[in-house]
Amino acid sequence: MSRISGFGSSSYSAIVQQAANRKASQAAKAQKTVANQLSKTSDPFALPESPGSVSAGGMDGALHQVSELQDSADQMVIDLASGKDVNVHHTMVELEKADIALKYTVQLRNRALSAYEELMRIQV
Repeated sequence: MSRISGFGSSSYSAIVQQAANRKASQAAKAQKTVANQLSKTSDPFALPESPGSVSAGGMDGALHQVSELQDSADQMVIDLASGKDVNVHHTMVELEKADIALKYTVQLRNRALSAYEELMRIQV
């Protein structure tokens, strides 16, 4: 069994498994965070008082978190490409977190749009 120096007595497969578990738990946490923020709105059909006045706990907050994840991942890639001392594994994890958050947000948008289109098809 091969050992990687600097990792102590842990095997490479154990490290990869830990990283995969951490990635899965972070993805689940991101999904729960977005879902919790969306569920905090008391009336999902209520219109905001003015354009852009969605509460910070609603969709605006979720989109802000996704934007922050994207910005963080972009900065890490720029640092890596410019030769700064950046951990490649952390960069890849950040990229995956940003990718999962973006995909989840797009799915939410698609489902909301589909629900809206379905409501518009209802004849009164």
